[in-house]
Amino acid sequence: MKTCLTVLLLMLLSIAGYSQKLDGTWKGKFTGPNGDVDLTFTFKTNADTLSGDVTSQMGTLQLDNGKVNGNNFSFSININGNVISNTGILEGDTVKLSSPSREQPMILTRASEESNSKINGKWIGTVSGPQGDFELIFTFNVDGNKLSGSDSSSMGAIELTNGVVDGNNFSFDIDMQGMKISHKCKYLPDDTIKVNAEVNDQPIAMKLKRMVQ
Repeated sequence: MKTCLTVLLLMLLSIAGYSQKLDGTWKGKFTGPNGDVDLTFTFKTNADTLSGDVTSQMGTLQLDNGKVNGNNFSFSININGNVISNTGILEGDTVKLSSPSREQPMILTRASEESNSKINGKWIGTVSGPQGDFELIFTFNVDGNKLSGSDSSSMGAIELTNGVVDGNNFSFDIDMQGMKISHKCKYLPDDTIKVNAEVNDQPIAMKLKRMVQ
């Protein structure tokens, strides 16, 4: 009896160990009819259950029915009423993610969040318009691979939407009177941020400097 209990305890510890290794942010790429789509998965385990979400340029979806069994796990995603089942295998710092809708497994790699905290805070930049130059102040808040915050100017503040962080690169949208403006940004080694946006098919580039408070 004592031997059986010991084996059972070791099995439970092994499952818990695999679950903890799965926790975190993982990145993959899905090839669709319109080209490659970058995906960011956030996994959170609790005993034999799995929760989290998947984020792309189209937004964020929650993971449903998540289960963990050692280095194997499963979950489903509801896309506009279409439920897609996924099964995964954790192999070190990679994950093989399979689905009936894909011929080959998607390979996920663990995302580095080393630079994410550097993006946090207030940043100021200057953009040229028909009325001359004006300043923009961006407030960035990073939580895992998600970005929130605001874009402020003399005309007021606008909340950021669809914010996604991928290491030194990140993106977000703002809605200006019904017009969505997408921003693609990169944190640079000199502690500045390069921003590229497009308004009415006109590219806009600016460089943000950290505001000292």
